[in-house]
Amino acid sequence: MKQSTILIFLAIVSSGCAWAQAIPTGTSLPPAVIQIASPIPSQIPSTETKKPVEQENQRTPTQYDLDVLFDYSEHNLKVREKITYTNNSNDPLTELQLVVDAFRSGASFSFSDLRAIDETEIGEYELSEGILHIPLLNSLNSREAIQIEIRYELVLPAGAGTLSWTDRQANLIDWYPYLPPYIEGQGWLVHTPAAVGEYSVFESSNFNVHLEIVNAPASLQIAAPAPVNTSMTPAVLGGTTFDYVLYNARRFIWSASGQYEVLDTQFEDIPISIYYFNEHRDAAEASLETARQALEIYSELYSPFPYESLAIVDAQFYDGLESDGIFFLDQSYFLQYNYSPRNYLTTLTAHEVAHNWWFGQTGNDQALEPWLDEALCIYSELLYYDDAYPEMTDWWWQFRIDRFRPVGLVNSSIYNHSSFDSYVQAVYMRGAQFLQNLRNAVGDSAFFAFLRGYSADGAGKIFVADDFFNYIRDYSSVNLDLIKAEFFSSQ
Repeated sequence: MKQSTILIFLAIVSSGCAWAQAIPTGTSLPPAVIQIASPIPSQIPSTETKKPVEQENQRTPTQYDLDVLFDYSEHNLKVREKITYTNNSNDPLTELQLVVDAFRSGASFSFSDLRAIDETEIGEYELSEGILHIPLLNSLNSREAIQIEIRYELVLPAGAGTLSWTDRQANLIDWYPYLPPYIEGQGWLVHTPAAVGEYSVFESSNFNVHLEIVNAPASLQIAAPAPVNTSMTPAVLGGTTFDYVLYNARRFIWSASGQYEVLDTQFEDIPISIYYFNEHRDAAEASLETARQALEIYSELYSPFPYESLAIVDAQFYDGLESDGIFFLDQSYFLQYNYSPRNYLTTLTAHEVAHNWWFGQTGNDQALEPWLDEALCIYSELLYYDDAYPEMTDWWWQFRIDRFRPVGLVNSSIYNHSSFDSYVQAVYMRGAQFLQNLRNAVGDSAFFAFLRGYSADGAGKIFVADDFFNYIRDYSSVNLDLIKAEFFSSQ
């Protein structure tokens, strides 16, 4: 291709995907748990109003309809959320579980109403340790659907973080209750926070989001993971409305500020925007161009970009945070920009763009198998340099990997590490070394064919390590036992 011109602790944990430097050793937390569904009754009552899925073997994605009134000056959201959920498993479900990260973050979160809006009967719900338990009085059978509506108020805490506000920006990350994946025969896939890494696992879902913003400055800008669906229009209360539609995405996150400046570019028909603070303009231009180049490179190496647009946000919280069609980068990387591609701003921009494939399109369990997205994303940085700046690949290996002399097991979970440094060395750095060894063993032709097939076939799914190695075997018969023994735990 052508080379082209919630508590502060939880905020740090959730924003550590891109890593650039070590942070102090943290404290180990309990291992992940899978919350098991309620026992399956022997007699399953039916409900006539349940909606069957037309195609038996096709997963029906969850639909989130979010109607939001956001008082910008008061940092307050009033939300009406409708969730349409289909039981895609063969297990009858007697309980829904929703993750409420806002409750865990230190934000003020309060329900005003929760009900089923079809004729399904639900029992008394309970919010416990950030999980909302909703009993179903009649089991939700395979391929049946339920609609629930939740009304709640969320008051953002002050401070630089992923769900908080400062005088420069308000960040809305994991701000609404969502359904985790349901694992057939096991239950809802819910993990506990750890000292490092990201513990949430997301199904691929569809979103309709309506924002009405009041008491905001005239200079208000919204950074979102999809284009505005309609023109910006005055709202009844004197605010501004924004409508978004986002398909096949793990989550919908956004940011608002009266101080954002915006730069735009485009790759083919995909608009790319960066929302930055005025003093970072030169660095923002460089990050935007890196994102455009990376999007072009990965679209050819992996599969077409899976979303309609891409947004970058100049963030006041630590490190970087990925999501579908949008990502955040710590403002310190903009401040450290040195007018060269040899810096963290460039490497991490390329890293976060890659998460649209490795996290967004092809999902994984970020708590138990974080290498399946993070190792692929840090190695994507190298592939970016291979194409855009081939003379800098040796520099990349030295800057990002070799100087740290990394140790550890690539397939370790977030619960195996008490410090950010050990986690990054094992999962990211050793992960990059493993992928390079894999590439050398199978050859470039098989390696890149594997990445294309793995990416395309993983769309909308949650892959595990066995899927990764099964796909490799589809493209190469090379024995990988020695490589796996060097980088992976046998358990």
